[in-house]
Amino acid sequence: MIIMKRIPLLFLFLLLFSGCTVHRFQKSPEEGGYVAARFGYVIPEYTVDLDNKAPQDFKLARARLERRNDTVEKYYIEMGQIENYFQRYVGHFPKIIWSIFANTIKMPFHIVSEYRYEHNEAYRKKIDDLDARQKAREEERINKLKSELREFIAQDLEKEKQLPP
Repeated sequence: MIIMKRIPLLFLFLLLFSGCTVHRFQKSPEEGGYVAARFGYVIPEYTVDLDNKAPQDFKLARARLERRNDTVEKYYIEMGQIENYFQRYVGHFPKIIWSIFANTIKMPFHIVSEYRYEHNEAYRKKIDDLDARQKAREEERINKLKSELREFIAQDLEKEKQLPP
């Protein structure tokens, strides 16, 4: 009888922890070698060198993926290119419920703002300026993350040269 009570718990654990990422290797004509794809989305930083050339050797590509996987995914999550596993599997439903509730309350304010944007030139310029500044800050943040990722790849390639063949 105790086993019957634990079956739902076991099912929940299996459901939560079976979400392993499947990385597939494929030949890429752009990078000229093996690149890894995460859920079908090619992320060249897993395997490429500083010249954006992927290795022709499958074992080298696999070794690079194993070394770089966690760090590259961390940077891609920070850049907003991929989703965190927790957000993807657990946090998505509560986020949808909250957005339905919050957007219902915010709807009148959005309507007034949209009306002002369409009919008031000064307000339109103000909003466009705010949007442009926000977009510039976001691009600056992403470019900083990309340069940090590039530095990590350079350090990884230096470590790779020191490894015995």
